[in-house]
Amino acid sequence: MINELKNVLVAFICTWGLQLLTGITVRNPLTIVYFVIFWILGCCKDGERSNSVRAITAVVSLALAGLITLFIGREAVLGFDSGLFRLIGIVIIFTGLFLVFYSMIKLPALIKNVLSRDFTFLLNNRKATKKTVEGKVFELSDIMVVAISALICFLCYLPYFLYEYPGIMTADSLVQYEQIIGVTPWSNHHPVVHTLVISFFYRLGMAITGDINNSISFYTVAQMIFMSVCCGRVVLQVKKVIGNVAGPVLALAFFALVPFNAVFAVTLWKDVPFAGIVMLTGCVLSDLAAGGKIKIGDCLKLFVLFVLLSLFRSNGWYAFILCIPFILYFFRESFARLAITIAAAVIFVVMVKGPVMEGAGVTQPDFTESLSVPVQQVARVLVNDRKISDEDMKLITDVIDTTYIHELYAPDFADNIKELVRAGHPEVIENNKGTYLGLWLRLLTKYPLDYIRAWFDLVGGYVYTDFSYAVGDADGIMANGYGLVPTPLIGGKAVIKGKEILIKLGGFVPIYGMLWCAGAYTWLVIFSLIAVLGKGGNKRCAVIMILQAAMIATLLIAAPVIDFRYEYAVVMLMPLTVSICVIINREKTAKEL
Repeated sequence: MINELKNVLVAFICTWGLQLLTGITVRNPLTIVYFVIFWILGCCKDGERSNSVRAITAVVSLALAGLITLFIGREAVLGFDSGLFRLIGIVIIFTGLFLVFYSMIKLPALIKNVLSRDFTFLLNNRKATKKTVEGKVFELSDIMVVAISALICFLCYLPYFLYEYPGIMTADSLVQYEQIIGVTPWSNHHPVVHTLVISFFYRLGMAITGDINNSISFYTVAQMIFMSVCCGRVVLQVKKVIGNVAGPVLALAFFALVPFNAVFAVTLWKDVPFAGIVMLTGCVLSDLAAGGKIKIGDCLKLFVLFVLLSLFRSNGWYAFILCIPFILYFFRESFARLAITIAAAVIFVVMVKGPVMEGAGVTQPDFTESLSVPVQQVARVLVNDRKISDEDMKLITDVIDTTYIHELYAPDFADNIKELVRAGHPEVIENNKGTYLGLWLRLLTKYPLDYIRAWFDLVGGYVYTDFSYAVGDADGIMANGYGLVPTPLIGGKAVIKGKEILIKLGGFVPIYGMLWCAGAYTWLVIFSLIAVLGKGGNKRCAVIMILQAAMIATLLIAAPVIDFRYEYAVVMLMPLTVSICVIINREKTAKEL
């Protein structure tokens, strides 16, 4: 175990040193390549080398690392504002380069193993796999595992709550608040169910405290508790699936210690409770995949979760619809019960989104809201001054004024063009969907590269890791005229600087920085799905990855911008997804042994 940790640490430092020296970002796929190469080198045995050879290698490695750091390292850290960070960067580069050169002593052994196809050096301790899979590690009851994990998460989130009291509120949050206090009419643009939940706790707070800021904190605390419990439930599920101490502990560490989780837990966004709902849905599906015939109680759980999944985010509804065939197929032993449950959920959601909301005067998002990618692609053709027929140009000008299209178009942000459509005649598109679909298809056949580039610039960050965007940097309450103001209960320079450093580490530390990258989670979902479907075992677990993949697919089709919070539900279910892949791999190895 100690040797494995040493290999990981050496590979990490090598990666960090090379990342700083070469100037690549921590989200660049090369960081993963560096890490894997040096981890494999660390796994190679080097017993044939004498102590004298190792000593000479160390001296040469120190000399080379020192020379490169002296001549190149200083320039590599000039991007840091702090002198302390520059010094730390120099130390990391020197240490990383030394370990890189010293690791090369094992390169001949690695080449020999590759040529002979002997990879047994990567399969340490696999003979104990069966015992690990079958044995039970925790003596705590399931309730205690959830409770202790939830308490740890809540305590880790608490400092952020005290600093951000009464909670983080952005423009989206204020739109919902305006509906709660009656300034604007109720709308389902931001899910009205979520707005109603905020309203309940806000009004409860007003009844008790009479202060609007304290009242907002009632919802924030409720959300913290809910997310902490959801994290505890996933930790429990990881314990059930993986059967050792490391899995649940790592899952808990991810939930409790990665800073963006704490920031999101105290932010009034629909994406946060939606992530909790997805986590609970994944746990129930995991339980059903491991069990036999689905019971009535399971159907009731699924009904509630499917309804919440569909009402707390628009893409949750579409992801659920996409998953229906797969759920019915993988759990076909209980086809009738599941079909009734799903049909009931669909009918309930349709009734709520239709007659119920209409009767309550709740307006639905306009059709333009779902056209982020198509309007961005057509705008790209216009901005590139491509030749368009008079008939097609008339269709475009019937909807928008193209005078300022060049100034308004932003490759990575669709709202500008959507607002241009709304300022024109969006009803023309809505009333002639077939005609405008034909326009979109004609321009696609003429200018496919423009379409691909427009799509990639807008949502490419969900599939390609090396995109720069902020994660977890939301702070305070956006300026407003309603008296909502941030009133931190703790503060001071140390607290402010500490939070700033914790958030910035995601853009500075390799491998760890991939946790802050939506595209990395997308590929984890893809690889996990392939592993589950391709390695035998319980293929019903694939439903969990399919649910995640369906949510990602909706983002690739309709997201207006690259935003980590849009994929947050996928992120929070990832510890369970990875655990399933690990156990399937172990079971396969155990059978081979």
